[in-house]
Amino acid sequence: MIGQQPNGRDASMQTGAGGPLGRAPRATCPPALSHYYTRRALPRPIGSLDLCLLHFTAVFAPSPVLQLIREGPPALLAAALGALMLLLPMTLATSQLMALAPSEGALYSWTARLLGPYWGTVVGISDWLPGLLAAVSALVSFVATLQGLKAGWLAEPWQRELAILILLALLLLLGWQRQRTVQRIVNTFSALTLAIVILSGICSLVLLQQGAWRPPSFWRPGRSLTESPRPGGSLAALLYLGYSAPLSMAGELRPGLAPGRPLLGSTLLVCSSYLLVALAALVAPGGGPGLVLEMALGHTAGNMALVGLLAFYLCAAFVHTSACARLLFVASLDGLLPTGLALLNRERIPWRAFVIQTLLTGIVATVLLVVLPQMSVETMGSPAVMASLLATMTLLRLFVAFFCFYVTTLISYQQPCPALGASAMAPWLLRSGTVVGVAGTSLATLEILTHSWTPQLPDASWALLVGSLVVLSISAATLAALPATARASRLAPRLSQWLLQGEGDQQPQAKAHAQERGDLRDRDA
Repeated sequence: MIGQQPNGRDASMQTGAGGPLGRAPRATCPPALSHYYTRRALPRPIGSLDLCLLHFTAVFAPSPVLQLIREGPPALLAAALGALMLLLPMTLATSQLMALAPSEGALYSWTARLLGPYWGTVVGISDWLPGLLAAVSALVSFVATLQGLKAGWLAEPWQRELAILILLALLLLLGWQRQRTVQRIVNTFSALTLAIVILSGICSLVLLQQGAWRPPSFWRPGRSLTESPRPGGSLAALLYLGYSAPLSMAGELRPGLAPGRPLLGSTLLVCSSYLLVALAALVAPGGGPGLVLEMALGHTAGNMALVGLLAFYLCAAFVHTSACARLLFVASLDGLLPTGLALLNRERIPWRAFVIQTLLTGIVATVLLVVLPQMSVETMGSPAVMASLLATMTLLRLFVAFFCFYVTTLISYQQPCPALGASAMAPWLLRSGTVVGVAGTSLATLEILTHSWTPQLPDASWALLVGSLVVLSISAATLAALPATARASRLAPRLSQWLLQGEGDQQPQAKAHAQERGDLRDRDA
């Protein structure tokens, strides 16, 4: 029964795949209803390779690397520091949470258990907003890359709107398929992107050996390193903020899967891919991997690389949309949102939540790509608004990362020997990573607030605008959490009864189908 405590999970926490059980502190709240229901109702097809490529698709963002290359060596140094102070600590923290209790909306669930349902709701909303903007950013990158294929493409607003509608239709078509089928598609295009990046790196090395490259002006020895670019290291934080997507889908991991090694392997793939993309952007400034392949292998190879990147942007938009839809699904199960979003289709996919999330993504993308470019006010053009939204998304993800590190710290002190994968991770490693991660997120937050990402806004106006957007977003999350948690407390008994009744109705149907299959086999015999 869902309302009971199966295997004593309310009184204990599992410290890893096959690890020992430890007593939970008295302050820990029981898991929410969604913790039990999602692990029974949703399919669990995600294996080690799937998790590795899923994390790669959510984190890898080649567009900011091209911008960092134009900013000079200090920006790349900031990107390397970001990998050590942001990506690696966040990977350790998320893998630890996924190993302890793999459930949908893991960070929301853990925050609700350790800090109460109110703060769990605040963290859930603060995590959902950046996911929405990340999906929109992937669609915007898709349209921008498509425009770069040929001059004059998608120049009219109706053409960009048609492209958005086609992308939304493709997302809905992918979302309707079985989770295993979708995961294979994501794996295929992620592997294709990795192949393109590796091949572009090899071609870059060949071009360097042939002497077909001149250092750009910002890479020449006479340039002073004290000439810092405008975005500086703050833009580097945008490279490592997709960690939350696999964490929101942790309930679909295969039973007994150790998430530590796939996530760490994906981190290595992301860092290596960024290095190869940076090398390709140095050889072919402004073009990246596609232009390098065109220079080395011909026009056809360059076009194929751009098509592969387009497919990757579509998969990234789908991954972020699916992760946000899982948050809506879990919130509806716990009574924070209308319960209609908790319904599953015949493939056991939260279809209604996915449709709502896809429509919201399309609306925001339409505003950025169609409505804002037609406005006459220059300071409110699409580039400045997009930069402000990306900075807001980054700051909100850093805000959520603080909670992730805080929850991990609480668990590390309550569980003296937590597990990362199949082997135990030393407590000093987890705590050291948490300290480094908190320092990295603090520095990144200060850098983003003090350095403008667009020449249309000076630093002072930038800090005021982005700071106000972040404060408004967090304030809206805290205010929305009050009625949501009150509604959830009233609906909790009804939801439990509804889910129990749903399971009771499904059991006779399953028995009837099994009996029919047995009768058919007897007839065939």
